[in-house]
Amino acid sequence: MDALTLVLLALLVLAARTFHWRHQFAAWEPLWRFRSGPVTVELRRHADLARLEHDSLEYPQPREFRIITMRLGAIPLWSQRASVCLPMEADARIGAIAAGEFDHLFDAHFRRGWTHRPARLAARAH
Repeated sequence: MDALTLVLLALLVLAARTFHWRHQFAAWEPLWRFRSGPVTVELRRHADLARLEHDSLEYPQPREFRIITMRLGAIPLWSQRASVCLPMEADARIGAIAAGEFDHLFDAHFRRGWTHRPARLAARAH
């Protein structure tokens, strides 16, 4: 293959990946977003009744999913996902769960207020 064919193939793969990500996460609620030039980092959430791939439970359970993505322009470069099981009482109102209601169940960098926390510097006494 010549170089032009490889470049076109790489562009086609990037376009397909970008389209797939946008289609998959478009309906998820954005919680925060940082922009610095062409680079964007954002956190999105989605609550739903779901059954995971290697789940031992027979029926779908109420779960909340969150994803942090880093994009260069519209092209996704990196992502990290997290999910938590919600209490069974949440299944009746799964579409109306507020973003902060189960925020405490997630690791710190998947929380809503993570971007607003003051930086804490460790002071050493000598």
